[in-house]
Amino acid sequence: MSFPTRLQTVLTEGRAVIRSGIKIVCTTGTYGFWNGKGDITVNGQLYWPNTLIEVSEPVYGLGTAASTFTMSLVAKRDSGLTPDKLLLIENEGYKDAPVNVYDFYFDPDDRSFLWAEPGAYGFIDTIDHTRESGDKKLTANVRSGAIANHRDGYRTASFEDQQLVSAGDQFFQYASKVQHETFDITFD
Repeated sequence: MSFPTRLQTVLTEGRAVIRSGIKIVCTTGTYGFWNGKGDITVNGQLYWPNTLIEVSEPVYGLGTAASTFTMSLVAKRDSGLTPDKLLLIENEGYKDAPVNVYDFYFDPDDRSFLWAEPGAYGFIDTIDHTRESGDKKLTANVRSGAIANHRDGYRTASFEDQQLVSAGDQFFQYASKVQHETFDITFD
């Protein structure tokens, strides 16, 4: 994949304007936000300006554990984003909604859009309603989409699963099975 020539030039000069964008694909609609001014359309998706959404730095590392990151949105009455509007998130189909984070590159001279570089991606797991310094806040917990890696407590493949993928494949025929038991113990 090659970058546009103009982007390569402004990057070499150290003058590229970089903004962040995020795309969320809920069952009720696809939403795009970016931390700039005015609406922009990138690859057919409309991105609305929003400087209130914060995305934590995704955890990158080696190994097989799935990583997570968070997105948060604080209610700001002066912007019209009241606590009641934050509750509307519960009307959206956000469970397992794909999330893509982008770096948007712009020309420093005429502010024209040059390139969208994909970054972290994942799926919304849960959304917590909390308070921060007296303000209501939404925090979306996003699990990484990196190769659908292992999550503790998640189910593992079995011989029966392999038959659904490839009938007759004996790879998991002698795989050991561990029974999981949970004990609910309380102390008086």
